Amino acid sequence: MEQRARPIKLGLTLPQIEGMMHGETARWTDLLAMARRAEEVGFDSVWVVDHLLLHGVRQTGQREGLWECWTLLAALAAATERVELGPLVCCTSFRNPALLAKMADTVDEISGGRLILGLGAGWHEYEYNAFGYPFDHRVGRFEEALTIIHTSCARGRPTSRARTTRCASASCARAARAHKGRRSSSARWPTGRACST
Repeated sequence: MEQRARPIKLGLTLPQIEGMMHGETARWTDLLAMARRAEEVGFDSVWVVDHLLLHGVRQTGQREGLWECWTLLAALAAATERVELGPLVCCTSFRNPALLAKMADTVDEISGGRLILGLGAGWHEYEYNAFGYPFDHRVGRFEEALTIIHTSCARGRPTSRARTTRCASASCARAARAHKGRRSSSARWPTGRACST
């Protein structure tokens, strides 16, 4: 049997959904303790899901709320030191892609370059309807969002060829940091390592 060139990385998804912690809802102090413990025992990454509302997904038959993904990621970025952090995965339909690029850029800065930006098109129609987001053309919208996010993070400004998204004047600090010779974050997702579809 051939030896692996590198070990498999191990990550932990936090239980941020209502009732997911032995029937109780994990509070911030619980989630923070779990993330710090994961870091302490050697996990490589900590993940939070990017859903707004769930219905009938976990065999409870109930509508379930959960803590918001990017707020948790920002807090975890400030409160941990080593583990990589990421959304599992970030639904590009829930936020303007240029804004999402700025959010990712900010969390990556807070974390010292530990953000892995996992992206997806979304699938749970119930939460789309509940929050008034369009559910049609998800693949096309995802493709457009991916282009906007990539150009925002790589060049500091999004592409101006967007069909459904208005973001022509948006910019990210990541490109400005790189151009001024300052530390630029890892920005690993464009290589395919952390991009999920």
